[in-house]
Amino acid sequence: MSANSDSKINNPIKPVKLSDDTVFKFSCHKGLSCFNKCCNDIEIFLSPYDILRLRNALQISSDDFLSLYTEATILLKTNLPFVKLRLKEDGDCPFVKDEGCSVYDNRPLTCRYYPLGFGAFKNREDGDGEFYYLIEEDFCNGRQENEEWTVRKWRDSQGIDVYNDLNKEWFDIILTKKLNFAQNEPDEKTANMYLTAAYNIDGFRRFVFESRFLSQFDVPAETVEKIRNNDEELMVFAHKWLKVALFGEATVKLKNTG
Repeated sequence: MSANSDSKINNPIKPVKLSDDTVFKFSCHKGLSCFNKCCNDIEIFLSPYDILRLRNALQISSDDFLSLYTEATILLKTNLPFVKLRLKEDGDCPFVKDEGCSVYDNRPLTCRYYPLGFGAFKNREDGDGEFYYLIEEDFCNGRQENEEWTVRKWRDSQGIDVYNDLNKEWFDIILTKKLNFAQNEPDEKTANMYLTAAYNIDGFRRFVFESRFLSQFDVPAETVEKIRNNDEELMVFAHKWLKVALFGEATVKLKNTG
């Protein structure tokens, strides 16, 4: 989550990595004068599971959700298209109301983490990992409250681990692209394929079940049934298939036609 415009002069991100046991104070409620200010003039990048949850909550197709509520951009150092939430003309999040977030139970991962920021890394020396840091924006009075949290307890209270688990394959795609294929710029066909498989669950379902996909790839019958009937299973499968398409990994194998 980016800084509010009033805070952009002073970087609100504190460059100190936090551990799971780091203690911080924070509480957000309607009694605070800053209530809803963090939902204005923001940049929220959406993960695939964010979109799946919001699409289901709004009871619309992923095609419609992407068209109505998002815009595409390019993530630096990956050359991959990313999707972020499209703000209203006044800079507000499209889902914020006077009483708070209208999609609170299905709010994006970035919103769940706040006032924490998070990042992930992948390198040849240390392998994979993640880190956290505090975001201390001048307008936010929530960090003056007395309620104490550890990073671990905050993650638990916000239901973050479910999001991270279901986005795991996608996170790995981003990190692998950044580490090993950063200079490879996808052509238009590949970029559109990535956008569909990463973010458009309904489009990817059509691709799998209304094309020659299942005649070309060796997908076990049990997996076919799972991805036919479960959006989360289909989403994770889409990300595994992207590793084939982008990096040539053998996460989904072609059928032996010989």
